[in-house]
Amino acid sequence: MEFLNLQEEASKAQRKVDLYGTDNFRSWLLYFVPGDGTDMHYHASPETFLVFSGSGVVKGIKGEEKAIKQHDVLCLAPKDYYQIVNTGTEPLVLFGNRSEAFGGAHILADGSDRQQIQKGA
Repeated sequence: MEFLNLQEEASKAQRKVDLYGTDNFRSWLLYFVPGDGTDMHYHASPETFLVFSGSGVVKGIKGEEKAIKQHDVLCLAPKDYYQIVNTGTEPLVLFGNRSEAFGGAHILADGSDRQQIQKGA
């Protein structure tokens, strides 16, 4: 059994903090300064994000856009393309969970896998 304090982890002000991982599950914290965010991508496994603090938008590949704020939960199905952007004036902090180990595929809008690109494959 492990315990973490999200406020303490968020205070590190690191863009990504891996919190917990097994061979089929992982949790992490994302910290985006105003204007920062993710690229447009999807994962092969379901994923959730709790907006711990801040505000922003989630964009879909077809141009749809939804505002997010503290205490909102974003639920993504496998292969749901999305992009998260901090449109607020304070850091956007997200607590994420996905049903796969760290290092899973991160498929970009052009169909390439960012994990493979970063590995130089």
